[in-house]
Amino acid sequence: MKKLLLALLCMMCVIVSGCGDKFAKEKEAMEKAEKAALAIEVPVVVRPEYSKTSKPTKEDYEKYKADFKKFLEVEDKIVAVARKSDAQIDELLKKAENDSEKKNLNEFKEKLRKGRIDFVKKVSKGRLRGDTFIVGVGSTWQEVELVYGTPKGNGKEDKGFREYASDGIVFEDWIGGGAYPPNHPRLLNWRSTRVQAVRVTGKDVISDAGVRIGMTKDEVHKALKAKYVRKSEYPKGDPFDSRGQKLDTFEVIIGYSMQDTLPMNLFCTFKDGKLTNYSIAPH
Repeated sequence: MKKLLLALLCMMCVIVSGCGDKFAKEKEAMEKAEKAALAIEVPVVVRPEYSKTSKPTKEDYEKYKADFKKFLEVEDKIVAVARKSDAQIDELLKKAENDSEKKNLNEFKEKLRKGRIDFVKKVSKGRLRGDTFIVGVGSTWQEVELVYGTPKGNGKEDKGFREYASDGIVFEDWIGGGAYPPNHPRLLNWRSTRVQAVRVTGKDVISDAGVRIGMTKDEVHKALKAKYVRKSEYPKGDPFDSRGQKLDTFEVIIGYSMQDTLPMNLFCTFKDGKLTNYSIAPH
């Protein structure tokens, strides 16, 4: 009798272990594909920079363009694998029969995302500018998607600009400070490749320097102070109207350089003395 009960118990263990994760096979295949994609060798890209000693040559720029093209091709392959995984997980979520299965799949999706974030941190090291959020000014659009997934809101691309919106944060690019007319010769066959500005509206989005929505102006200064190299400040909008009444909302531009970046501008909007949104862009 004991042997029979032990045999039944063993059978139940096998059945339970086999049914513990009915999507295990699909998840294993996705994880394997993601690891292989993120292990692809990424070309080293050195962007020419003007210096006091030497000026980049035409050959330097041509090499940079060729290397950067190869770099984007590798990132395109990685993004394709990520999109496939996300789409497959969405399909599995439709097949999930209970909250436990849905939770398991969402946790797996977040696990894949963390692997992508680690990859982005590695390849973007030393390239980002200003206050960064894993991805920021200088990031490629592929890197933005690897970190934030499919755009939420009005993600769009056009000649002259590109915008990628997610919860509480928008990544933007433009040429010459705005979009040229569609027939502008400089825009023929043009395609945006890098983030030029970041706009933040979400309370849970924290910049590399620690700036957060809801801070006072003094708190913003304090958060940035440790990384200042230089700072200037001037109002973007007059805080008083024509009758001398103080306005509820005012804007200010803080010009600064982090200790390891080029000059940047922080465009801040305050209401009732609190930061409501801000943008970061090159000076």
